[in-house]
Amino acid sequence: QGSTPAPSRTRPLPLALRRKTVVGMGGPAVCGGQPHLCMDTFAICRLVIDGEEWASVEQYHQASKFADKAYRKAIQAVRPRRLGLKLSAAQHGTEVESMGNSEEHERDPIFRALENLYVASRIKFEQNLHLRKQLVETMGPIQAAATCGDAEWQLWNARVLERVREELRPAPERDDELIEGLRLEFQRREDYDEDSACDRLAAARTAFGAHQRVIVAAKMDGTCHDLFMHPNDTIEEARNQLAFLLGFAPSRIEMLHGMEVLQDSSTVDGSGLQDGVVVSILLSSPVPRAFQGGAKADLNAEFMTGLAGRLSSRTLNAVA
Repeated sequence: QGSTPAPSRTRPLPLALRRKTVVGMGGPAVCGGQPHLCMDTFAICRLVIDGEEWASVEQYHQASKFADKAYRKAIQAVRPRRLGLKLSAAQHGTEVESMGNSEEHERDPIFRALENLYVASRIKFEQNLHLRKQLVETMGPIQAAATCGDAEWQLWNARVLERVREELRPAPERDDELIEGLRLEFQRREDYDEDSACDRLAAARTAFGAHQRVIVAAKMDGTCHDLFMHPNDTIEEARNQLAFLLGFAPSRIEMLHGMEVLQDSSTVDGSGLQDGVVVSILLSSPVPRAFQGGAKADLNAEFMTGLAGRLSSRTLNAVA
């Protein structure tokens, strides 16, 4: 029996040979015949650029068009609504995109669209590990979302994703020749400057690191993992980082600070987690049938409390 062929890693076709389709920025890109939400510029995530937080690539990109600082702040102030992953991204992205089309506010005369999109996209995948993992697991050419807009911009949007994906692959898997070819293509554009892009990325990394707190997550076996968090990050984001590092589903991870179970909606700052603090992590198995439902609920609670106590004691001994 023949084996299934591996996904193609061939280089994307030159821009002139690609099928032209009408497109805007928002919407999941397609790769391998499947849409990928992580590649959507509307996707809600955390970006910290120059010490400021943004909710999506789209929001940062649209605000960057303007020299009017008050209007930039107005775009930045638009927050995603809790409508579910797809609806929230679509609603928020459409709103900030509409604001970005305003002709009533002063534009930035040195705004370079391609450079700005590349910088924001690279930062997005550097700072959000779960999105980076989803991106680098894809193979083959990327087709940006086919929504209303300019066909050439669709092609360059795809090129940005292909370049960032290749640059963020593990070194043994990275195609340096492909990256260099993409860099040369980018540098031929008037709205892109490679030196400026590199400087902006370096500045963003420095600013991002200046506000980071290292949270030490200790397992019951004594192994520890460093989590790099910001004061406004939620505990849910911390669990997502751990899930990426450990290869477990986030739902199996419980985090405790002392005897207090940390809630997903709480922030790092709100939970009192300072730089260097040690938190305990509990990796749960499926709840045993004997502890499920009805009259057994109190037994399950007792079981979990005792286990949390042992975990806390182990962590305190390790710190001492």
